[in-house]
Formats: sequence, structure tokens, C-alpha cells
Amino acid sequence: MTSFKKVMVLAAALLIGLQLLAGCNMARKPAPQNPPEAQVPAPAAPSNQAMPDNAEEVNQIAERLTETAAQVPGVERAVVVIAGTTAYVGVDQKEDMGGADTEKVKRDVSNEVKKAEPRLTAVYVSSDPDVTARLRSIADGVAAGKPLSTFDNELSEITKRISPTSR
Repeated sequence: MTSFKKVMVLAAALLIGLQLLAGCNMARKPAPQNPPEAQVPAPAAPSNQAMPDNAEEVNQIAERLTETAAQVPGVERAVVVIAGTTAYVGVDQKEDMGGADTEKVKRDVSNEVKKAEPRLTAVYVSSDPDVTARLRSIADGVAAGKPLSTFDNELSEITKRISPTSR
């Protein structure tokens, strides 16, 4: 091989090697912008204990959570329906509450309900009068002995209207 060809092969090999090195360096990801202490902590792990299957026991828990939610400042009345590990909470707020206060009350209700019953994995809170009335109707039906499955469609519709407060 002539010296010109040797130089060209060597230059081509060197060029390919440099491209490989440059390509690998470009794939590196930058350091995270937020330091770990500034990031939001992960939600608390749900309790290992299962919710009871007995309807009477579930109703007692719902009544206790209703009292807990009603004690939150800004709440006039509350109703809680429990389906599995999900709580649906409807609140009637005091009349002098504004829009920003409404969100704070709903967040406070959610936190208090979660604190009172750690076995729950999701809590849906609504201050909408229609949703609250529907939840009150469901709670009355369950208390009267109707199975919760009777209200599956209605709970599904309520779930679409309100978003859960994550754990």
C-alpha cells in the first residue's frame, strides 16, 4: 500500500474513533435541576392492614370519618361513603367561604380523613352540592342495608366529576 493510502486509512480510523467518543459524551444526561431536598417527598405508603369486608364495620368507619370531616374549620356538614379502600367525601361549607378557601378546606378534609383512617388509598372530596347530595343518598342507602354494588354506576359518575387527593 502506498503511503498516501495508509495516511487516508489512518485518518478515517481516527475520524471514526473521534465521532464515537463525541457521540457517547453527548448521550450523557445533565444533572437534575432540583436538588433532592427541594423535590416533593413521595406519598406515604398505605397501611398493610386491609379494610374490613363487614358492611356494619365499614359503616361505623364511615360515620367516624364523617364526624372527622365535619370538625374541619369551614365545614358545616359532611358525608362519607367508603368503597373498598376509597373514601368519597361530600362537604357542605359555611356560607362565607370563598374560592381559595374552598380548595384549602377540601385539602384539609382530605388530610384529616387520611390521618384518621390510614388504610385508605384514595380520598375524593367535593364541595359541589349535587355531588354531596348524591353521596348523602348513597350513604343513606348503604346504612339502610342496600349493598354498595347497587351504587356502582353512581360512584363511577362521581369519580369522573372529582379528582382524588393522592396519598
